[in-house]
This record gives sequence, C-alpha cells and structure tokens, in this order.
Amino acid sequence: MLRFGLLVLILLSPLAARADDPLARFGPLVSGLGAASPVATGDFDGDGKPDAAYLVAVRPATAGAALPHEVTVIGTLFGNKKLGNRGTPRALAIVHGNGALFLLTGSLGEDGDFFDTPIWNSDEPPVRTAARGSKDFVELRRHEPRLHNDAILVGTEAGIDMALYWNGRTYALYKPPEEP
Repeated sequence: MLRFGLLVLILLSPLAARADDPLARFGPLVSGLGAASPVATGDFDGDGKPDAAYLVAVRPATAGAALPHEVTVIGTLFGNKKLGNRGTPRALAIVHGNGALFLLTGSLGEDGDFFDTPIWNSDEPPVRTAARGSKDFVELRRHEPRLHNDAILVGTEAGIDMALYWNGRTYALYKPPEEP
C-alpha cells in the first residue's frame, strides 16, 4: 500500500506543480522564457488584485492543440498581424488577479517581430512596472490622461519606453514621440 501511495504521489507531483504555474492556464502551446517569475507585476486593471506579466514563447497551433478560449490574444499593439495558428518566439502573457488571461504578440509580417530585436535577446528583458503614483507613472499620465492604473513599461531599441495600460476593456499602448 505504501508503494502504491508513493507511485501515485510521484505521478501526480508534475500535475500539482503545473497547477501552481499561472502560465499553465494558457495551455500547452505557451511556455515561459527565462526565470519563472514575472517580468512585471502590479494592479494593471485597477481591481485591487495583483496582476503579472510574463515573457513567453508560443508554439504553432495544431489540430490537437490550440490556445484555450479564455485567452484573449492581442496582436495589433506591438505588431500589425494577428497570431492566427502561427507561433512566436516571444510574447507577453498577462494574468489578471481576477483570472483574465491576455497574450500580446508582435508580428510585423515580413518585417519580423517586435519582440525579436537585440534588446529582447538580453539577459534582462526591457519590461518594468510604472506603479501608480511613481515618477514614471506621473510623467506618463501627463501625456496619456487615460492612464489610471499601474502600467507596463516596454523598452524599445531607440531607448524610448512605451506604456502598455488597461483602458477599462482591453490593453492599449501609449507610444511617445521618437525622441529619447
């Protein structure tokens, strides 16, 4: 009986570990890149619950595997092409404290991918939080009055941070003028 219990424990332990992984809710096509910790945390949607953003890779969809219907895919903020059944080497996955799931991709068609530039190949991804009330937040709010909650700052090759923020329905992107 003890051996049976140990066998069950050994077989179920990967499932238990996967259940604790917030990225597991994105299904088998999405896997985290680098450390398992988020690249940004905050209350992005303003509901008082902590939210987290992760850098992920997305494998192409197949007849037997696709993204769960609970995942909202946004492909036109950083890119100009929807993900469709294609995969992508890098994307941002956002998990809201209320359970909502978002996947932001950056396909630029024949021009490549927003997330496939040297700055994204560095050890430290160019993503951080602009917490409500912080210096970064106050500065952004001067230019983008629709910003009300913590925002995700996303760096660019030009050294300019864009702000990814919740507009009450979905994510929006503030792109400042091209002057660092």
